[in-house]
Amino acid sequence: MGKLAERLSDARRSGVYRVETTEALEEAAGLNGFALERFALADLSAVPAPAESRRDGCVLLITGFEPLAHNGALKPVLGELEARAKGCREEGARYFAVFLDPSGVLSLPPLYNWQRR
Repeated sequence: MGKLAERLSDARRSGVYRVETTEALEEAAGLNGFALERFALADLSAVPAPAESRRDGCVLLITGFEPLAHNGALKPVLGELEARAKGCREEGARYFAVFLDPSGVLSLPPLYNWQRR
């Protein structure tokens, strides 16, 4: 299993991250048998909450956040996602909210170093 797949299998690493590309994320989610949900962010109501049916692991791939990032409206969304991830960590569940951010607009930690794989 690759390093990213190992990271996704570790509930202690549940959190909010960014990635520059999606290929490795798609592969790692598949290796773990996790749901990979893609959606364009319009508002927080569009973001699925962790659910009992996803206790094996959930990866949210978020795009379309740029308008919210530039006007400051993304801050509460990030706060809510962090709170959800923290709750999952405490319960031993895996929940990863991952922003596709090839330009590095967001000051989020990278999910992995794509150059080192």
